[in-house]
Amino acid sequence: MSDAVYEELTLLKKAKGVSYSEAIDGIIHMNGTGRKSRSLKEMIAWAEERAKGYKGKKEKTDHDLILYGVSRDGT
Repeated sequence: MSDAVYEELTLLKKAKGVSYSEAIDGIIHMNGTGRKSRSLKEMIAWAEERAKGYKGKKEKTDHDLILYGVSRDGT
């Protein structure tokens, strides 16, 4: 953290009489609009577009192995 940011945070902390954590939490919530920036549909569309451009190795998730510790495909 830069010295300027630390000094400003310390001033805010002392002025409000709170801890550093509470001062940071107040800054975060003060700047938030209270509304989500994206809807779930927009996030899914973004993830699908991102997946189309993926060039790496694609692996199938073995849900049986995750849930039960055994795999049906013999691995």
